[in-house]
Amino acid sequence: MIIDKVSIIIMLIIYILLTLLAFFTYLIIVGGNMNKTEEEQTLEDEEQMKYLKEYENRRKKVGRKNK
Repeated sequence: MIIDKVSIIIMLIIYILLTLLAFFTYLIIVGGNMNKTEEEQTLEDEEQMKYLKEYENRRKKVGRKNK
């Protein structure tokens, strides 16, 4: 009986801690994107497009070798 109550309390504490961790992680991610200038956003978009193109090219090369 007492073990059941202790385990429920421990699970509740873990749940609360993980919820707080997720909330603060979300705030960090949102806060990091709020203060970006238009130039920084454009540069980041260009870097992402470049990476995706290179990734697609590597994927095509590996696909040809497997055939």
